[in-house]
Amino acid sequence: MRCDRRPLGVLAAVTKGLFILWAVPGQGGRPPHPPTLQQIQALVRHMAEDAQELFAFYEEDQCLAINNLCRTNRPPEWLRGPVMGPGGLQGLRGTMVRMAQALQDITRHQRDLNPPGAEILRRLASTHLKVRGLLSNLDGLFPAPSLPPGRRPPPGPTAPTKIFRQKLEGCRILWSYARFMAKLSAQLEARSRRARREKRRSHRGSRLPVRS
Repeated sequence: MRCDRRPLGVLAAVTKGLFILWAVPGQGGRPPHPPTLQQIQALVRHMAEDAQELFAFYEEDQCLAINNLCRTNRPPEWLRGPVMGPGGLQGLRGTMVRMAQALQDITRHQRDLNPPGAEILRRLASTHLKVRGLLSNLDGLFPAPSLPPGRRPPPGPTAPTKIFRQKLEGCRILWSYARFMAKLSAQLEARSRRARREKRRSHRGSRLPVRS
């Protein structure tokens, strides 16, 4: 039997890549079977790790890791908590739609600054794929008619001062997104633990002898 001697980090990356395949939209635009809450929780946990890695790379790559420029306590309105509102997971759809658009905007700006195939572009594309995957799974759990995307005017020429502002704005959005996903992952994990405790308690109660 052949032993795979690739580094563990490479194997982990491959595993993550295979893991995300079930989450991306298929040809019909939605998964063939509705996902389970456990699958969505696992995807969110993976996305939280990915979001932190993307932010750390972007902050360093764009030379913004000074004086905590990106680490704002004023996230955009659509990335503020509490994450799990009255609508629960269903309420995430609007946030993920906005995040997908924000990633497209950041990617378009970075394409003007980097050659094709740059690491920052690859990482942004990977994160965008995961956001689309979560959207696809939310559509599987909560079917709703899809809305046509709004038309956006093409960007005009970018002045040097505007380039820095766009870098900083993108970095702050990625920071807020990383915090949002970390909080969401923690809340889903806490909810899962409560459900398991209640299930065990209910199971123990059903096994108690009935007194005559």
